[in-house]
Amino acid sequence: MTVHQHPKADVVFINMPFGPLLPSIGLGLLKASLAPLNISTKVCYFTLRFAQEVGGSFYTEITDGRNVSICDLVGEWIFAEALFDSTPDNVENFIEDVLRGRSSAHKEAYPQIKPLSDSFIQEILQARHLVNDFLNQCLNEVLSYKPRLVVFTSTFHQHVAALSLAKRIKAQAPDVFIEFGGANCQGIMAIENIRQFPFIDAIMSGEGDQGFPEFVRRVLENKPVADLQGVYTRDNIESASNHLNINAPTLHNVDALPFPDYDDYFLEWETVRPHLNDSYQPRLLFETSRGCWWGERQHCTFCGLNGTEMAYRSKSATRALDELVYLADKYPGYSVSVVDNILDMKYFKDLIPELAERQLNLELFYEVKANLRKEQIRLLRDAGITMIQPGIESFSNHVLEIMRKGVKGLQNIQLLKWCKEFGVTPFWNLLWGFPGETPEDYARMAEIVPLLTHLKPPESATTIRVDRFSPNFDHPEQFGFAEIIPYPAYHYIYPFPPEVVANLAYYFTFKYRQPQDVESYTKVIREQVAVWKAASETSALYSIDKGTNLQIWDLRPVAKQFLVNLTEPQRTLYLACDAIRSMNSLRQVAKEQLNQEISVPEIEEILQPLIEGGLMLREDNSLLSLAVPFKEEPNP
Repeated sequence: MTVHQHPKADVVFINMPFGPLLPSIGLGLLKASLAPLNISTKVCYFTLRFAQEVGGSFYTEITDGRNVSICDLVGEWIFAEALFDSTPDNVENFIEDVLRGRSSAHKEAYPQIKPLSDSFIQEILQARHLVNDFLNQCLNEVLSYKPRLVVFTSTFHQHVAALSLAKRIKAQAPDVFIEFGGANCQGIMAIENIRQFPFIDAIMSGEGDQGFPEFVRRVLENKPVADLQGVYTRDNIESASNHLNINAPTLHNVDALPFPDYDDYFLEWETVRPHLNDSYQPRLLFETSRGCWWGERQHCTFCGLNGTEMAYRSKSATRALDELVYLADKYPGYSVSVVDNILDMKYFKDLIPELAERQLNLELFYEVKANLRKEQIRLLRDAGITMIQPGIESFSNHVLEIMRKGVKGLQNIQLLKWCKEFGVTPFWNLLWGFPGETPEDYARMAEIVPLLTHLKPPESATTIRVDRFSPNFDHPEQFGFAEIIPYPAYHYIYPFPPEVVANLAYYFTFKYRQPQDVESYTKVIREQVAVWKAASETSALYSIDKGTNLQIWDLRPVAKQFLVNLTEPQRTLYLACDAIRSMNSLRQVAKEQLNQEISVPEIEEILQPLIEGGLMLREDNSLLSLAVPFKEEPNP
């Protein structure tokens, strides 16, 4: 990494490894908020620089958490020696206990642990050897801007790297004011960081948009900031400890936000692009809402997103569209990930139809609730929202109730089926290990999963963890948990007493108040998910409506018949169950479409062969057909 002399910047924003290799919407917004004040700024994307040093594929392996668990804190450990002294024993113990998963604490936290390979452990150690030179180059670049204020964002696994650089900056330039913000810096985490790291001058907890310009003005004018709402300093942390949920003011009118400034990111991207894996492509981050409208009503028990800012606020369709068009025009050629925690359902009336009308040729990603209707999935597709993250998490009604998800298992399957039909890719996970779930919940799911191999499998299927800010963390006894403690890896990162580490941690292990053998009763579903993933590329289940008869082509591993031909009344009843139907509803369908009076027992008798053949699912009084409608006959 070559460092050149740069123009002066009063405020330097820093995005450190192992943050995602994406533009930071938080820093992009904060930079844009200072533009009207004519304050010189610079955003340093040292994420991209370190990826260039260690290789893009290794970097994303650490950040994606697919083969390396995010709870192993590998990205944090790589930088830990630069912040704290460590002995060879510490290094060897981390490798053995965490990376190879041999400690009893680690095995208890990860019952399904897959040790990292020796070759990958060597890559981790090699990256660790690059850290000191990398940080010194970062230091020289930051100081070359002659900043008066340096702002670090800290989310996920970039905290130790940020602390390491901040410590060096303060040692070299004591007059530079250092401020932290982000998900790793809310409430008690902010207070503990101020206590433990004297080189941090202030932390802003919560949304910075409203208070940040005034904070910057005061810092540049050498005025105190400790009286600003949500700002923690050494002058106020003891009194603040009694008011942990005091955050910076919440922005209620999100239409008032500026458009994020990603210029510095793309300047850096052009420099490092030739050195990164060709398969990596940046995405634009775009925001249309904050908080979670479902969480306001009923906070999902495991969700720690939003911190203490659950209040839902969304942009007007006009404002959202203006921003999207602006970003797409300014930074052309990139897909767009919407960072919202949940899609505003009002957008199906205005923003999404407008996107479909304009055909902006963008690939958009949104997080959604899984109770969408078929027409809404079609609208998403037409609008270019071709990737979604629905909160599926389970197919068991009982487990979904424990989570407080507000959907049924059949709704989750229905969504996956419609996504398949319309070419929308759903990214989703299966979670288990909730207090109160039963072996029967998973025995039933294990019967269902083999019927779904024609649909998109989960990205991951794993035991839950307890995240800070989730109801499970805030009220563990109420939800059946005991002994909430940080994941074992934290104690290899931070050489502090357990109570201090607990205030810095975000991911926690637990015990159950009432013991349950999760490893044993989830074995069958884990095996079925592995089969699903292996079969998903070649598995298919299509229906082709010929008008008088319905052909169902079954190419799943569990297929009992390659081709099933349905005639009336089976055809009409099966097609009606494209969306979830009750038995009584099917009686009405028969009356209206077939002009027949068919009793519930008769309907059960007509559809039972299709249920037994795995072409339909029945849960209590609800039925769902599983075949994906196709307009053309598939080529078997």
